[in-house]
Amino acid sequence: MARGAFPDGFLWGTATAAFQVEMGRGPIDDRSDWYAWVHDPANIRRGLVSGDLPEHGPGFWELYRTDLKHAREALGNNAVRLGIEWSRLFPESTTAVPARVVREKRGEVARVDISKDSMEMLHEVAESSAVERYREILAEARRLGLTVLLTLYHWPLPLWLHDPISCRDRVQYAERRGWLDASTIVEFGKYAAFAADAFGDLVDLYATINEPMVVSGNGYWNASSGFPPGLRDLELFLKASKHLAIAHGVAYEMLKRWDTVSVSKLGPATVGLVHNPQYYEAYDAGSRDDVAAAQFLDYVWNEWYLNAILKGDYDMNLDMIVDGEEQHPGLVKGCDYLGVNYYMRNKIRAIPGAAQRMLQGEGVPCTGDCTDMGWEIYPPGIRYAVNWAYSRYRRPVMVTENGIADAKDEKRSRYLLTHLEELYKAVEEDHVPLKGYFHWSLVDNYEWAKGFAMRFGLFHFDAQTKERTPTKAVGLYEEIASGNRLPRG
Repeated sequence: MARGAFPDGFLWGTATAAFQVEMGRGPIDDRSDWYAWVHDPANIRRGLVSGDLPEHGPGFWELYRTDLKHAREALGNNAVRLGIEWSRLFPESTTAVPARVVREKRGEVARVDISKDSMEMLHEVAESSAVERYREILAEARRLGLTVLLTLYHWPLPLWLHDPISCRDRVQYAERRGWLDASTIVEFGKYAAFAADAFGDLVDLYATINEPMVVSGNGYWNASSGFPPGLRDLELFLKASKHLAIAHGVAYEMLKRWDTVSVSKLGPATVGLVHNPQYYEAYDAGSRDDVAAAQFLDYVWNEWYLNAILKGDYDMNLDMIVDGEEQHPGLVKGCDYLGVNYYMRNKIRAIPGAAQRMLQGEGVPCTGDCTDMGWEIYPPGIRYAVNWAYSRYRRPVMVTENGIADAKDEKRSRYLLTHLEELYKAVEEDHVPLKGYFHWSLVDNYEWAKGFAMRFGLFHFDAQTKERTPTKAVGLYEEIASGNRLPRG
């Protein structure tokens, strides 16, 4: 491999999430928990969400040909990470579709099976226009020569599974509690099987869940994050995390079982998970308390979930010791690669006298080289993250998100280049089996509770006309991706 070159077959792409980019043109998807959450007057009044609305987004649902053409021609990419939206495909409940649920000895869902008759029922229940549009999008990507990494779940749940407002106000009495209910695992299994059956002739590369610990952590622990349902309860956080881990295994088996068509060397189904291992560092390396706080947060947010899906270790009291009752080897199903999302370094300072261990450390605000999100730009952290993932779990690695909120377009090119330089070191010097890089994001999008203020896109868009405008980094990324190497000189 020539100096500065990445491995043959390396995937170069961008990443988007369906909820963040689809609306703005075409039909509105108003049947998800996130849609209800960001429209809720109380959330807007309290400042939990921005008040910006996703229906004013970039309109990928109608403009996908433009965006995919930009990915292939303007960026020189050979891949693209796209999402499908559960609530678009199934705006109505699938609970009546029969499934056989196998439980392990402690009662946890271990496997979900559906028959051919049940699959036919899912096709009958599914919104046919959404299925057809997703097939059009995936076919267009293939026509352009873009390998699709398809994400099944990138945070929104259908409203028939999760009522975030009822959960926020009185979770103990809510009927639709999302990831707090094991029944959501079963429905996710049906959804994954359907996705494999409906799109498997167009896709070989899948991600089951995007950043599961963000879903559980922001939803059930970091109540000020603006994520549904906005609770702070350690028991609920751990319960949701456990169900999200089990759901990956169920979906993994479903994708393998129902996608039987190969359209590339990755086929029929290469299935992984997208995680966001944070780079935690003690604010004061000489402080035992700071070091201990950083190590504990690293364990909770980085290790816990991967230990669950790959080892069957469910440390439900967070004592960093897995006893016999917390070991569930029967729930380990598989993971063909690990997707790593990396954005920043977190410096952690201990909080003396905190009542709970989860409260004993806090992030120190960025004061130096920061993004518009207030995140510290620290390129060596991405090299650490992919090394950490591979050395601990011995799976091939893909960087599935890495990018910068930079409205003035002053730092994006430097951010891109310096992080790719660190990834090249991880490949060349550390021998990490890195298979691809997906920059976040192709186009500015709806940044969840923060709305449209955070501009991550390699292309900006006009709110009225939806016209795309390239940022300065577009030419740089095209040079790198087309040449499969860092710039010369």
